[in-house]
Amino acid sequence: MKKLLLPLALSSLLIGVPAAGSPAIVSQGFIYERAPFPQCHASTIEETTGGGLVASWFGGTREKHPDVGIWVSRQEHGRWTAPVEVANGVQYRRSDGSLHRHPTWNPVLFQPRSGPLLLFYKAGPTPQTWWGMLTTSTDGGKTWSEPR
Repeated sequence: MKKLLLPLALSSLLIGVPAAGSPAIVSQGFIYERAPFPQCHASTIEETTGGGLVASWFGGTREKHPDVGIWVSRQEHGRWTAPVEVANGVQYRRSDGSLHRHPTWNPVLFQPRSGPLLLFYKAGPTPQTWWGMLTTSTDGGKTWSEPR
């Protein structure tokens, strides 16, 4: 019986995996070859109401480093635009009114049926102390609102 379960388990993992050339694959390739950051992580991709693709991730020196920001690229005419940083974790310190940059984390793009493209992410020094942020785009990811 044990010998039968392993092939069944493996075959069930392959069911629903699209083959190359499948209509489930919209686009395939690299978003960029060179970037202004050494590391990136936690990518997300969404189709806009206009039918374009937008991708986002966090990138910087390394995870938890204050220079880690949220980056976006858009697919235009079959090619990806250069990555652009759209959120950087800069916050005002209430104690003295100064600016302080926190790392950003885990972007998630979401396009509702109507309304702007939403980009959720976390900002803060660690997962235990981070907070949620949101920025929006009304033009398919070309420009973004002030994060809140």
